[in-house]
Amino acid sequence: MLLGSATVALGSFGAHGIAEAQSYPSKLIRVIAPAPPGGMVDIVARIVAPQLQDALKQNFIVENRGGGGGYLGTEQLSKAPPDGYTLAILGAFSTITATLQKAPSYNPRDLIPIAVFGGTPNMLIVSPKVKAQSFAELFADAKANPGKYNVGSNGLGTTIHLTAELFKQRTGVQYTHIAYRGQPEAMNALLSGETDFMFDTASIHVGNVKEGKIRAFAIAGPKRYEPLPDVPTLAESGVDGVEVLSWFGLMAPKGTPAEVVSLLDTTLQSIVAKPTFKKAISEQGLDPMLMNASQATTFWQGEMDKWSSVIKAGNLQQ
Repeated sequence: MLLGSATVALGSFGAHGIAEAQSYPSKLIRVIAPAPPGGMVDIVARIVAPQLQDALKQNFIVENRGGGGGYLGTEQLSKAPPDGYTLAILGAFSTITATLQKAPSYNPRDLIPIAVFGGTPNMLIVSPKVKAQSFAELFADAKANPGKYNVGSNGLGTTIHLTAELFKQRTGVQYTHIAYRGQPEAMNALLSGETDFMFDTASIHVGNVKEGKIRAFAIAGPKRYEPLPDVPTLAESGVDGVEVLSWFGLMAPKGTPAEVVSLLDTTLQSIVAKPTFKKAISEQGLDPMLMNASQATTFWQGEMDKWSSVIKAGNLQQ
């Protein structure tokens, strides 16, 4: 039976031996969701865990460990015994939060990606109060008038903030950044015209765009976003190097036996290929993806390098 819990402070499990591949899994497996119940990370964890449970014939428990924008849950995973019995559903935040700290309590490179299985690109969304009618018009005006535009985010060091920072570093556009206490406040500021534009996860704004509440000028991804096929990518609009994916994947502590990683990887590949999984992920506004352990590791390292560079160039360490 799949078990669940709300936010729980967890202590060390103590010393544990590495499980032999032939007997894994032989006991309950924890899946950390570094977010409060009801958040996207939690929702994704509760989609994945039952599927793993059914496939591996072993109980899984999803444990919420919110705090620090995902920092606390990711830290907990990094310090867990590397035996395959503590895993986590992580996302883009896991390559950012520790990098923002001058003296982080863990190294994100002490984690092992098992698979990346869902994501959605970020999108440049514009207030209805802005006169520009296209990305080209907005970009030209912003370049000609440094500091004219206010750009919102859901907080300092978030993916939304750093996507805007990446855009600034790649284009030279100067704007005034306003950090709000969460995405709802940032969205209200955009709707009212307090801010002019922002970058945010495309999936949560499809309805607003189609209803005309806001406008979408560009997709910060390698291809157009299927639910909004008329919105060009930034690359199509002449801006290269600004591709940001809000992704989710399964991770383990560094040192987890290769045989265990391989088993989890293979199992997840089978799960992700199922129509039921694709439907469940799509209903959350995510594009089903399929990166195996090797591909996910390359992607993960690239994400860490990208955000480390952005944070360093922007002098954003706290």
